[in-house]
Amino acid sequence: ARWGGAGAGARVGGPEVRELGKGWHLGIGWAGRRMVAVRSGARTPTALVTIDPGAGTRTSLVRGPVGGVEGPWLAEPESVAWAAEDGTRIPGRLYRPPGGSPAGGLIMWIHGGPTGQMTVTFNARVAFFLSRGWAVLVPDFRGSTGWGRAHARALAGGWGEVDVADCAAGLRAAAQNGWAGTGRTVVLGASAGGMTALLLLARHPELCAAGVDLYGVADLEALAATTHRFEAHYTHSLVGPLPAAAELHRRRSPLAVAERIRAPLLILHGSEDPVVPLAQSLAVRDRTLAAGNRTEMHVYEGEGHGWSRPETVEDELDRTAEFLDRHVRSAG
Repeated sequence: ARWGGAGAGARVGGPEVRELGKGWHLGIGWAGRRMVAVRSGARTPTALVTIDPGAGTRTSLVRGPVGGVEGPWLAEPESVAWAAEDGTRIPGRLYRPPGGSPAGGLIMWIHGGPTGQMTVTFNARVAFFLSRGWAVLVPDFRGSTGWGRAHARALAGGWGEVDVADCAAGLRAAAQNGWAGTGRTVVLGASAGGMTALLLLARHPELCAAGVDLYGVADLEALAATTHRFEAHYTHSLVGPLPAAAELHRRRSPLAVAERIRAPLLILHGSEDPVVPLAQSLAVRDRTLAAGNRTEMHVYEGEGHGWSRPETVEDELDRTAEFLDRHVRSAG
């Protein structure tokens, strides 16, 4: 939940309110007249806080680790939007690096789910790239949460088409509005976001200087057959019911168009992923390499669907930064 209360020392609803508070509050509870919550914001690490709604005051009791990224590169994102091909308004958030000018270009960071949202919470990964001069654009393509039921359900039957088109429109808007600075744009996504990134690379090569795929879905038909019980039959609503929609599952899978990827591609995957099996990323690697693409891949032994060890996160960031410096910045 997001709380629009006043900043510390201000009185809610009265003339003393100077500024609305920014932050996400989770695990909300009450202790007497005070609210207790786990709070996080774009510039503030996760903390356990108490809030007095009457006085409009907030007290931090315990603050979590900052990952060594406190500094000017911790920035509140700007709210942006662009028009999809059919005129639908697609919202997003734009993080600008210190100084405002993205010397390194722009990373479109595509959230997973695909029904989900990348909330404005403390994100050391975003801060890492901001500190290196990249701008970061977070699209809320149709299917994302946070913008009402109609927006969230607008991806039904359209996964692999609608999300890709909305993100492609966002990349065009980034170029037109100068969000990318140098014009060099990179697509990055994990899980369902990795699938969208791969399809963008294949279908819109003119928009992508490089791509980073973290354990992305590459074979929708195989996903429907092997994924965990929590998401069983998920593709039936997002793509179409099986077996009638088997051909549609195949046609919308990145494996069907992997040979068309021409931009440098980095693939990272865990060896024990129970949601998207490692075999899917291996197949993308093999097909893109066979087509002559500059594809690199690293497998993290013992990791699953996402990383559980700090050293893996560190390696992911260092490996990604080195890959982008070598293939994107040096090429500019």
